[in-house]
Amino acid sequence: MFAEIVLNKETLFWFFALSGSAILFIQLILNLFGLSAHHDIGDTDIDTGEIDTSNFKWLSKQALSGFFMMFGWIGLSCIKEFEFNIFLSLAIAFIAGVLAMFVSGFIFKIARKLHSSGTVFKIEDAIGLEAMIYQQILKKDKGKILISLDNLTREIDAIALNEEEIPSFTKVKIINKVDENTVSVIPIKIGDL
Repeated sequence: MFAEIVLNKETLFWFFALSGSAILFIQLILNLFGLSAHHDIGDTDIDTGEIDTSNFKWLSKQALSGFFMMFGWIGLSCIKEFEFNIFLSLAIAFIAGVLAMFVSGFIFKIARKLHSSGTVFKIEDAIGLEAMIYQQILKKDKGKILISLDNLTREIDAIALNEEEIPSFTKVKIINKVDENTVSVIPIKIGDL
């Protein structure tokens, strides 16, 4: 009879320990290969379908699987290693699971703050700057210019403001934005320098 009770107590903790560990391992593999869906419980706004990242969400898949894993392994340790009774083991395992859930939630909150938009280039920032013709601008046609902006060299489509032909390696000044990928330029004369 006593062996059956011990087996049942251990079975509960083994279930949580192995299932939580397996789920975390599967999530890790899916994240490594980019196959993970990034929706957490409570993160989706039903009206708009947008994901809300402004609030701190404790109840995520990672947090739940971390809770299950920690609950199981700590409960097994309490029963087998420290020989605590079932009630004390359950209490300690629950506290450890909740702690693991909050720690993982805190880590993911910090990780969300590490988001960077990267180097965003706005073509408006190039207006008024000098550039070099990279690909000749033909009459009423596009060419390409090279411009150094924010310590990066960029290639931008360009047209001549006066619809004139401008040969390669000519210095030009960017006058205005034509569209999101094109600017208009005028050649810089030697006397203008």
